[in-house]
Amino acid sequence: MTRDYRHGHGKKQAFQRKSQQESPKHEGMSGSFIWLAAVLISLGLAFVFFIANYFLSQSNKPLEVIKQSEIEIIEESKETPDINVSPPVVVPAQLNVVESVISEEPVVDDNDSSHTNTSHHYSFYHGLSQTEVVVEAELISVALTQPYYIQAGSFGSEKVANQELKRLEKHGQSLTVSALTKGSRTYYRLRMGPFKDRLVMNKKRNELRKLGVDTLLIKASN
Repeated sequence: MTRDYRHGHGKKQAFQRKSQQESPKHEGMSGSFIWLAAVLISLGLAFVFFIANYFLSQSNKPLEVIKQSEIEIIEESKETPDINVSPPVVVPAQLNVVESVISEEPVVDDNDSSHTNTSHHYSFYHGLSQTEVVVEAELISVALTQPYYIQAGSFGSEKVANQELKRLEKHGQSLTVSALTKGSRTYYRLRMGPFKDRLVMNKKRNELRKLGVDTLLIKASN
C-alpha cells in the first residue's frame, strides 16, 4: 500500500507506561465526586441548623409556660380577698361542787342499775375527788346545833346494799343499813352518824368521797 506523505512523516510517540497515561474516565469521576461531597456537606449543615433551632425553641417554651403560670397565680392572689379566721375560743368547763343538806327523807331513784354498776360509779367519783378545787369558805362554828347523819347511798335491793357495806368496811368505814318503806317499795340506805362535831363529820365525808361514794347530809329527827 502507498502512504500519504502530504503532511510529512508522522512522528512516533514516546513510550509511556500505563501508570503514566492519563485516564479521561478517572478525571470525570473525580469531578462528580467533588460535587457529591459538596451537596452532602450542604445537606448536613442544613440538618444541623434545623436541629439546633428545634431544640432552642423547645428550651424556650418551659420558661414561657412558667412565666404565664406565675402571672396567673399573681392575678388569682390579687382577686382572692384575705380571710382572717380566728381560732375558736375554748371555754374551760367549771366544776361546781354543791353540798346539799336536807331536813326531810331523801328522794331515792328507783333505777338500781346506777348502784349495781359500782365499777364505773367508783371510777367517776374517784376522778372527781382528784379534780376538786378547795375554795375559801366563811368561818362557822364547829359545834352543830342539830345532829346530822351522813348517807352513803340508797339501794332498792338489800343484797346490793350489803355488798356496798362490806366494801366500805374493808376500808375502815363503819356504816349501818337503814330500811325505808315508801308505798310498796322498800329502800335500803347506808348511813353513818349521827355527828355533832362539824369537823369530824366533814372528815368522814371526805374519806367516803375518796372511796367513790356520793354523800348526803340528813338532819336527825328529834
